Amino acid sequence: MERKVNLIVEKLYGLEDYVWINKENAEKLGVITGSTIYYEDAVSGISGTAIVEVNNEITEFNIMVDQKLVEEWEKNENWFGALDVYAEKPKKLETVSAPIPSHPSQTSPTPPSQTITTSTPAPSIPPSSTTTLPQVEKSAAGTYKVAASPPPPPAVSSPASPAPSIPRITPSTPSVPAKPAVKIEKPEKTLTLSVNLTTNLYGKIVISRNSAEYLGIEEEQPIMFEDPQTGAIGGARTLISDNVPDDVIYMEEETYETSDLQSLQVVVFNPKPKEPPIVKKDKLTLSVEISSHGLGSTVFLSRRNCLSLDVKDGDVLRFEDELTGAWGACRVKMDESLSDNVIRIEDEIYEATGIGAAQVIVKRNTEPIIPLQSLTLGISPLTGENLWDVISIVRNNEDALKEWLSQYLIFKGLKLRWKDANAAIKIISSVPDLKGEILAEPKLTSSLQLRPEGLVTFNAILMIDISSSMLARDMEVKNIAPAIEGIRSAMDSARIQKFLKYFKEGTMVSRRLGAAFAALLFLAEKVGRGFGEKVSIIRFADIAEILDFNGPFFDSASGKHGILEMAANRIVEKIGEEQGTATNMGDAVVGAHYVYKRFEEIEGAGNTKPCMLVLLTDGYPTDGDAFKRAVETYFVNNPNVVFYIVGLGNPDRKLMQEIASRCGGEYFEPEDMGSLLIWYSKRARDLVVKLKGGRK
Repeated sequence: MERKVNLIVEKLYGLEDYVWINKENAEKLGVITGSTIYYEDAVSGISGTAIVEVNNEITEFNIMVDQKLVEEWEKNENWFGALDVYAEKPKKLETVSAPIPSHPSQTSPTPPSQTITTSTPAPSIPPSSTTTLPQVEKSAAGTYKVAASPPPPPAVSSPASPAPSIPRITPSTPSVPAKPAVKIEKPEKTLTLSVNLTTNLYGKIVISRNSAEYLGIEEEQPIMFEDPQTGAIGGARTLISDNVPDDVIYMEEETYETSDLQSLQVVVFNPKPKEPPIVKKDKLTLSVEISSHGLGSTVFLSRRNCLSLDVKDGDVLRFEDELTGAWGACRVKMDESLSDNVIRIEDEIYEATGIGAAQVIVKRNTEPIIPLQSLTLGISPLTGENLWDVISIVRNNEDALKEWLSQYLIFKGLKLRWKDANAAIKIISSVPDLKGEILAEPKLTSSLQLRPEGLVTFNAILMIDISSSMLARDMEVKNIAPAIEGIRSAMDSARIQKFLKYFKEGTMVSRRLGAAFAALLFLAEKVGRGFGEKVSIIRFADIAEILDFNGPFFDSASGKHGILEMAANRIVEKIGEEQGTATNMGDAVVGAHYVYKRFEEIEGAGNTKPCMLVLLTDGYPTDGDAFKRAVETYFVNNPNVVFYIVGLGNPDRKLMQEIASRCGGEYFEPEDMGSLLIWYSKRARDLVVKLKGGRK
């Protein structure tokens, strides 16, 4: 006789080629840990082999199988969750060929015919001979339901019992007593039901709705039944019908035989073990399961673990590598299907924390989460090499960026992947600063600054105010010795050397001289980089004039002898030694647009380098709305342009801040010559894009 047990499948992540069964089933099969077993399901056609591991945490009616394998089985519309398990390779089972109707129907329930009690002795009520068999139908989605049948006819007073209205299969009495099964602990609520054997149940059993509710059984949930004479145990998934008598359980002959039943009455009970009480804990040690669903700062815990840590959906959890101290934090979401020994973490969060362990310490966050005023984000491509294209995409989707960021909790060093924009995003700095284990969250009102994580070459157009007010001597020469030495070593013309003598530490120089020095330094930085970037300089007062460098811009890649000194002399002459009266900023912006179009003509409209505009002024525009209109017309909607403004003296701060903000730049007021030169030196090297704070 074949050694076989019928077991209900449960799933566990990470078992791979192993299955777990308990000691009793191992003894029935005659196998030990390391043995190979065979499994098969006749209805779905699923079969295979596995390596046994005996584990007494598994109940007698279950087999634990790798989660990935079971998920594949669940795609089979005929899979219902149980396996026949053999110690030796079985003969090929015949498949069920029952007709499958398309959809079940339901009728109103039939009043119960038996009062349900908790007693275990078998009742003396024989199987009803007037019961109409409920038909099991399989839907297009692959689920099984019991179709409603007409209610049984009323009882007729007659000495003769009518013939059964359904096919009955009478089990033969075995000549050899069955081997007694090991007793298992049953719950308090049980029912003793009469067995009616039939066909076409697809390996399942059918009980009445009253019986199911009493036992706490739901549709498709496993149910267990025990032979009260021999102690043999069987199990199957449950179908529920309103037309089945309360004292009857329908099952197939194969189910009856494979369970080693001999009696026509069985004790039925809910095998779901009673959960142990929830114990409140400050922390848990859990195994990490990685997911890649793009769910931001979300971790998943089982229901028991959520209750144990006293957290609900949306609360914040911290998780830490006990060995290295690496940590992260996310908002929790309960997943009732998750194992109690697992925490599921999104891959990008897990990688960002630097945690390398397979287990983490999990605890509830008790620290406040601070709102962020601003964030500086380092941007680089996830794929490809065109860094500026990625920055432009991020810049043009500011609202989407903020919505995406809002799903994350921010901590120091966090690195994220915004796949929709092909952007790798690194948290560089923030206000307030993220120190230690501080947690923060961005708001829609937070201002964002985009900094390229890598080299971006860019052209520049400097617009410098030379109106009469720029002669005011209110710029303190302070901390500029390194800049003076750099210019002096690069240029030895008499005019430049004379120009540098104006800047003695502690003295005051005019705004015009300060602006000329800043332009000189910017040009020297561009030449020093050696990337062929172009720089154009426009001076403006009564009119706007584009300085002539043998063309409307200076090419930093030019190898001509003395070209840098020629450009520096032109700056000193046109900026440091001349002046006007008005402040026609609109003309300067029109001139900048002309130069930008020349850049496009030379480099190609689709390949033009990004362009930085820097306007330096100490007053209000004297040409009415021309300045604002020109900026809106030519540059506000140009993703290839960033507009910075430097204010000296008494500028129109509100207007300058608005213009800079709308064009991705910043408004800056230096305290002295040193801070002005440092700012220009940084701008020559870094093209940083600032996004607006607040809602649009």
